[in-house]
Amino acid sequence: MIVLRIIGRLLLILAMILLIGGLAIWLFGADVTQATGKAWYEAHVASLNFSQVIVQRHLHLPAAWDFIVKHLLARPVWESIIIVFVILLVLGGLLIRFGRPRPRRGSFS
Repeated sequence: MIVLRIIGRLLLILAMILLIGGLAIWLFGADVTQATGKAWYEAHVASLNFSQVIVQRHLHLPAAWDFIVKHLLARPVWESIIIVFVILLVLGGLLIRFGRPRPRRGSFS
């Protein structure tokens, strides 16, 4: 169960890093109202293409790219960051919650 707690904490840390990165993007004056896919394409087209290859071919999840990632890439940057932030927070919190040891009941001492 400690593995679930560690993974949950890592997801929470990743969520905080994502939020700080999003705030930094906004504070440095980048256009956070443009589509995420367009911003990613302008920033580094090779990583966008590589991500698509990884998800569709190597993870064998073409439906995940088509139904989840494409819709996320069509949203504004600020909205995509918040959506992924909330998902990471919820998953991390759930993993930490389910990774807790169960309290002992009826122990006689």
